[in-house]
Amino acid sequence: MERTTLQQALEHADLTSAQADAYLTLLKHGRLSATDVANRSTVSTSQVYSTLRSLESMGFVDTIEQDTLHAEPREPTEIFAHLRDRSTLLTDAADELVERWEQPAVNSYRVSVVKNSDTVIERVRNRLSETSHGVEMALTIDQLESLAPDLRATIERGVFVRVSVYEGHKVGKRCHEAGLLDQSLELRVVTIPGPFLAVLDRHHTYFMPNSRAPETYGILINDEILSLINHWYFQTCLWSMYEPIESTRRVSPTYISLEEFIRDVAPLYHDGATVTVQIDAIDIETERERTVTGTISGLFYPGLLDGVSQPSLEELSTYSTVFLDTGQDRLAVGSWGAVFEDIEAQKIILKDVRLDER
Repeated sequence: MERTTLQQALEHADLTSAQADAYLTLLKHGRLSATDVANRSTVSTSQVYSTLRSLESMGFVDTIEQDTLHAEPREPTEIFAHLRDRSTLLTDAADELVERWEQPAVNSYRVSVVKNSDTVIERVRNRLSETSHGVEMALTIDQLESLAPDLRATIERGVFVRVSVYEGHKVGKRCHEAGLLDQSLELRVVTIPGPFLAVLDRHHTYFMPNSRAPETYGILINDEILSLINHWYFQTCLWSMYEPIESTRRVSPTYISLEEFIRDVAPLYHDGATVTVQIDAIDIETERERTVTGTISGLFYPGLLDGVSQPSLEELSTYSTVFLDTGQDRLAVGSWGAVFEDIEAQKIILKDVRLDER
């Protein structure tokens, strides 16, 4: 490295031009008087004494009082440490700038694309701590193990969580070791590889292609309509077609999909059962959250007039409404994106089912 370049490096490490010049002069010639330092460098005679004193205070040189002031370079331990610390700081700063460039502000986007897959996982991790209603997620077993502590904390807050795991080695055993089989969630195993997908509270969607994709990228979505599309992809392609892991098989009393609720409850209702539910919802008129409890007093969906007692999810994807008798009001309950109903159901808890004795 040329002297000029080396001096520039020292200046970037917080040395002044005079300090860098004087220090390099002493490294080259060894002990020199202050006058000789000034003569062999660009440091002026009036400035050389204060420059050498400042280098001594920084631990770079020793000064000796003889007939005149002399200086000699100290073993360069201090400057080595100084340069390496500065190098680490600048490298870390560069890495942070790259990461911030790739990660848009949390509330500043509707759809963003990032290059780093770790960014997507970290965003999901952060968003899970703020999720209040429902989580739908499809991922590999390695990704599941990474997010397991966050999912457990989310479930403990009362959030409804459903997870599809792409088939891998010893999925059930690894889910058990991650402490997920004892949680109030249903795990299903998908038999073909697929993308990472997380739909959180209907507004936030995170997507990454599977490992076979030619390039790595992630998509961050903050939009209800696009999240609805991803919800239906999860529902029809990554969830309904597969069975639960045996050790987690259970009849779930909670739904975050009105269509699933109607599919399961319609036969009971048509057989005369009294179905009591609690619904966390959005009031269509006020746009505020509300919780209502009541009994099902009516259903409306394709095929109803033709005597279909258990409509399919495909049929229900067109339109469906549940009517709820709260004892004070009769409310029309709509699905995701409801416009004409009174409330939009976010989470439905099946409280009781009673069959009339005949």
